[in-house]
Amino acid sequence: MTITSLDFETANQSRVSICAAGIAVFENGSLTESRHWLVRPPKGHGWFLPEFTEDCHGLTWFDVQDAPEFSAIAPELLERLTRADIVIAHNAQFDIGALRATLDHFGLACPEFDYLCTYRVAERIWPDLPNHQLNTLAAHIGHEFHHHHAQADAEAAGRVLLAMMKHQNAKTPRELLQKAAIVPRRFCQ
Repeated sequence: MTITSLDFETANQSRVSICAAGIAVFENGSLTESRHWLVRPPKGHGWFLPEFTEDCHGLTWFDVQDAPEFSAIAPELLERLTRADIVIAHNAQFDIGALRATLDHFGLACPEFDYLCTYRVAERIWPDLPNHQLNTLAAHIGHEFHHHHAQADAEAAGRVLLAMMKHQNAKTPRELLQKAAIVPRRFCQ
């Protein structure tokens, strides 16, 4: 069972302003690969909101000015998504939306894969937590990480999913989703 966790950071509110990408690949419950890319947002989308820089990921234009645009990292990143049995993201609406908008912006083919949102699953599995933000869930399972770093967030979301599977005695993410009465979504249908 291959689970690939995905996370993006953006420079501003534009879904096309991806400035960092992270993935974590889990094979049969073990982290086997973790990657991070700095990404230069395309022209017209590369301005950095001060609150994103100061209160969130800490990245500035100077960090990404010499980085590749998304189209250059897309083949490597998308290959990992399409070979996964399921792709996960915490607050998937944001990350999947950024991926779709950026693929459209660059005119790149839209790959098909199933995905789930660990935020939504956690609401069902641990309803009594004060909230279901990634840092709260990570603390709940005893995982320390650097929040709002794309690679660290991807790893944390994967570990949260594995903890929820263990908590529910589910052998696969799909079994967990069945227990939570959630249906996985399909990207690019």
